[in-house]
Amino acid sequence: NPNALRWSVWAWYLQDRYQVTPKLTLSVGLRWEYYPFGYADNKKGLRVLDLNTGNVILGGYGSVPENDGVDTGSGEFLPRLGAAYRLTPSTVFRVGYGISADPYTWHVLRNAYPAVILDSNSPANTADYVPVASLTGLNGTGLGSGSYNVFKGLQLLSLPDLSTGSVKLPTSAGTTTIPKTFNRGYINSYNLSVQQQLGNDLTINIGYVGTYDVRPVINMNANASLPGTGSAGGLLSQKWGANYTAGINELNPYLHSRYDSLQAQLIYRFAGGSNLTAAYTWGKAMSYADNEDLGSLSYPYPDPKIIQMNYAPSNFDRTHNLEIAGVMALPFGKGEPWLKSGPGSWILGGWLVNPVISAMSGFPFTVSASGNLNANGSGQTADLIKPFKKLGGKPPRTGVTCALGDPACSYFDPTSFGAPVISSAATAHYGNTKRDEFRGPGFFNMNLSIVRDFKIREFATLQIRGDALGFTNTPHFNNPGASCPANANPTSGVEQACNTGSNNGFGIVTGVVQQGGFFGQDPGNRVVWVGAAVKF
Repeated sequence: NPNALRWSVWAWYLQDRYQVTPKLTLSVGLRWEYYPFGYADNKKGLRVLDLNTGNVILGGYGSVPENDGVDTGSGEFLPRLGAAYRLTPSTVFRVGYGISADPYTWHVLRNAYPAVILDSNSPANTADYVPVASLTGLNGTGLGSGSYNVFKGLQLLSLPDLSTGSVKLPTSAGTTTIPKTFNRGYINSYNLSVQQQLGNDLTINIGYVGTYDVRPVINMNANASLPGTGSAGGLLSQKWGANYTAGINELNPYLHSRYDSLQAQLIYRFAGGSNLTAAYTWGKAMSYADNEDLGSLSYPYPDPKIIQMNYAPSNFDRTHNLEIAGVMALPFGKGEPWLKSGPGSWILGGWLVNPVISAMSGFPFTVSASGNLNANGSGQTADLIKPFKKLGGKPPRTGVTCALGDPACSYFDPTSFGAPVISSAATAHYGNTKRDEFRGPGFFNMNLSIVRDFKIREFATLQIRGDALGFTNTPHFNNPGASCPANANPTSGVEQACNTGSNNGFGIVTGVVQQGGFFGQDPGNRVVWVGAAVKF
């Protein structure tokens, strides 16, 4: 199976806790983790492009070892230390520090060249989902609105000779690779906090929590070029003496990322078993790229000034995060202040109300721009031509259009931005705005539950509950459209605002947030559930 990919992970740890004094407790530990390089089936290895030579090395073929000669080191020692000091019976200081290995695997090499080599010889059109080929030839015509035909059988590129364990990467073939010396990164985690109990009812925690990620795996275009030079000016094209036109990406342990935060928590316990918890985080996550191979380095050319342009808030960063949750017993019925007996006690007593409230800052976003930047692997940002201004417009309902620039439905003023003027390769340059420089709409959500148990027999209880998800019916808006379209009638050499002549969505919120991963959209609409259960 040319797509087989397997790997192993080895680890051990030692951990102990020491009661140094009646007030001081230490927790110490040491881990060792080792990530050998991956392999395929039948004593074969993976496919790794050597960026020094332009040759793809195939483990297990010819004289190439199964591990492709990739050096993954001898593992990492990862210490951890924690301490708790009880200053008084109601005051505790805690401090912790630990190192964790970056557990990145080799999964991106599953489809590296030459594992799968297909050529459809037809224009790509994802809207029509045109297949690569027809196996029978009977259903290969009149596809994609009747305008596409595909070949019978699979059209393969010329199969390379694998016997030597080294094949030249074709100039039109893309692939993904890793450094031949994979210097795996690690994550420092640290915190310092104090917990104070006030009386029997109130507990307060406040502290600093942070992480510093050394050499996170970053997805970067290995054939990056300067503005105006295109793929022919790419690092690999210049090194290997040919124009490599397809994407060549390297997953590289590189640079750093960090998170710093002030975290506070308040817990209040009421008489009768009710409690309320409020937690607030003021934090900042900074990175050069997001989500490893699912993202990429926006400006990959290895000039220090250009690389530093990538350093910005992560796309999942929220500056403020307030969470409130509680379990509240209604003050009615036996043992409560009001309606201690009678029909009112039986109807209203015993109910528990559970609110959960979340309020957060919006996500960052980048304002991109059109224009012939022609920098291989790089994106382009818009120019800020006048101060950024939020308009606070209300997003249009589904099926309703909004004229661009109409403050009634624009999140920000689109005339604040313009596409950089590029009249020739010599004038190609990046826009003056940065990655993730702006913030989108905030987030508010409240879930509310109400539940009560009714004793119907000695051995049976009837529980009735109602749950309102999105109780306030507050929309959870996504970031606005942030792709600056070129002006329809530009004046040569003169910078103009982004195109405001059509309904193209720039500056307008047109969707709801997707919290991340594969959880789907979160529109914020109210959903009410009513349920009953018998417990025995």
